[in-house]
Amino acid sequence: MWVMKLKLDASKQFLGGYAVKHKVSMVGYTPSYYKDKNWLYLITTGFIFGEEKNKKALIKDLKKDPRLVEFEMSGDFAVAITKQPLFTEPVYNPKIITPSPMIINKNGYIIWELASFDRKVLEKVFEFAEKHLGAELIKFREEKISNISSTKLMPELTKKQKRALEIAINKGYYDYPKKIKMQELSKIMGISYSTYQAHLKKAESKILPEIYKEL
Repeated sequence: MWVMKLKLDASKQFLGGYAVKHKVSMVGYTPSYYKDKNWLYLITTGFIFGEEKNKKALIKDLKKDPRLVEFEMSGDFAVAITKQPLFTEPVYNPKIITPSPMIINKNGYIIWELASFDRKVLEKVFEFAEKHLGAELIKFREEKISNISSTKLMPELTKKQKRALEIAINKGYYDYPKKIKMQELSKIMGISYSTYQAHLKKAESKILPEIYKEL
């Protein structure tokens, strides 16, 4: 199978533009789409990460945009239907699968991984993304897919557990070698070291068993 990973300019993508404006990150999929007259309707699902005030501002702003058709949110998980012009259809070819969720980073870029048995299908996606989304090619090669990620693996975490985990990931706590100590993470979150440690450990203890249940 052919696998392609792209880095896109978030400001040139619908949700990406709002993510950058309001300083939030998103991760999710577009599991389905449909056509109606002159529009392509995308059904998108995923999580929104960031400060509560920023997320609320994003949602308020997003709901004013006529390209948003439907929107529903539960906690940090959102389901939306958005519409795009038909010329974007090559990107959503049914011959394409997505091995991992699209990541929209608040710092202005999107990481997008796609796969297909048909190399030409991915070539057309890259041509479109390079022209309209400022795409840079990270990889494009033939390889076997060993796994497909899913947002289903995200268990129910409390807001503080999610925040503790988000800070740890963004600040490089799980990098090797670690880029930051837990004491520093607790200061960023504005809570004591012991309280932060408890939130992070509880989040980890929920996520790891949930992943193994899927094996």
